[in-house]
Amino acid sequence: MNIFEKVFSLLAIIFAAGLIIGLIYFPQLRQLHLLIPICLLGLVINVLLMFIVLRDIFSRNFSDQGKKYLWIALVLLLWPSILFYLYRYGFRPRTG
Repeated sequence: MNIFEKVFSLLAIIFAAGLIIGLIYFPQLRQLHLLIPICLLGLVINVLLMFIVLRDIFSRNFSDQGKKYLWIALVLLLWPSILFYLYRYGFRPRTG
């Protein structure tokens, strides 16, 4: 990942955490006229994050090809697995 992708990934995670905290602590954000634009922005940010992470998985060389497919499945099915992937592989340089 380059610097822009790393910064965007961190900001996307901060946005997701902020959205959850905001919806819990500020009930006025649960009104439909505020909720729809905020959630649409979150959707766009998370689609871009998924694109960045999946592109990194496809361009990274793993020791086992099955590991690559496992990460693809985890990232597509479980959003929190992105956090672990970024910690484990995403913020480290690619080898090979």
